[in-house]
Amino acid sequence: MKIKKKYTGMLFSLLMGFGMSFFMSFVMTAINAGFPPIFLQLWMKSWGVGFFASLPAALLLPPLIHKIIAKITTD
Repeated sequence: MKIKKKYTGMLFSLLMGFGMSFFMSFVMTAINAGFPPIFLQLWMKSWGVGFFASLPAALLLPPLIHKIIAKITTD
């Protein structure tokens, strides 16, 4: 099964939000809680919250950032 190219941006944002929230939630949970026996539960809870917080940002920020960069750069 292939996904149409018109969904590339949305798919990229979804996967970027997934990957970044997964990695960052691991690091932040390890820093804040160490590695207790319930680390996996703490991490998964943190990741779930982080993913749903990062998804709107991953979808909304890239177009805005592209516009800002286009205004402040030249050829």
